[in-house]
Amino acid sequence: MRLTSADAAIITRTSKTERQVKYIARCCIQEGKVWPSQPQTQTEFVLGNCIYTAKAGSIWKLSDVKATDNASTYSYRDQHPNGLGEVIVVPLETKGGHVDHLELHYRHRPKSYDLDLLTVLASTLASGWRRRVPGSISAASEQVRRHRLRVVQVDGHVPILDPQNPTELSRCEFRVCAMMKEGMTVKKISETLSVCPTTVRSHLSSIFSKTGASNQVELLHLLNRKTEARHKSTRSGISHSG
Repeated sequence: MRLTSADAAIITRTSKTERQVKYIARCCIQEGKVWPSQPQTQTEFVLGNCIYTAKAGSIWKLSDVKATDNASTYSYRDQHPNGLGEVIVVPLETKGGHVDHLELHYRHRPKSYDLDLLTVLASTLASGWRRRVPGSISAASEQVRRHRLRVVQVDGHVPILDPQNPTELSRCEFRVCAMMKEGMTVKKISETLSVCPTTVRSHLSSIFSKTGASNQVELLHLLNRKTEARHKSTRSGISHSG
């Protein structure tokens, strides 16, 4: 994503039988911001009927679809995705009952040298994907599932910042959460910890995956809601005892 100056990158797996899309990985330059966008797949829009047959390592562009599609087929598909100047899809692998794709999203048209670089990299990306460690996707999916299960358990028991550390935050992640709860911004946290804002955003991305929050606002809500719930429970117990 950084090498080709893209604004977002997605790796998806589409089932051939159920035509359901599963997100394997998503990355966006807005991650860590208060209202980060969550990029959505455009693979079916760009590849159309070739979604299961496109050659691994080939390059498919949204701009080509708009240039060659006739009015009837274009209206049949969803409307052109808003806010995107270009979408590039690279098929990675077709195997068994699914097909994997890499998507790069651009708010503006990419530069010609970025496209040239991607053309060189595409076949290598597909080749590297085929040679990945067996079970790595399943392991990543299971890790996300465990995080979600842990969040469900936390909702009814202890706060995120409880000494028990129920979401298994690292020491740095715990400190970032504590500072956010105090109302500090990413810039202020980076200055306090003597690290760059990018490092803080990286910690936030990990925190989001462990707590189930999708942005800073949701994380603040979780941090404060847990404390409020405990205070209410304590006050209720005291009133009942009296």
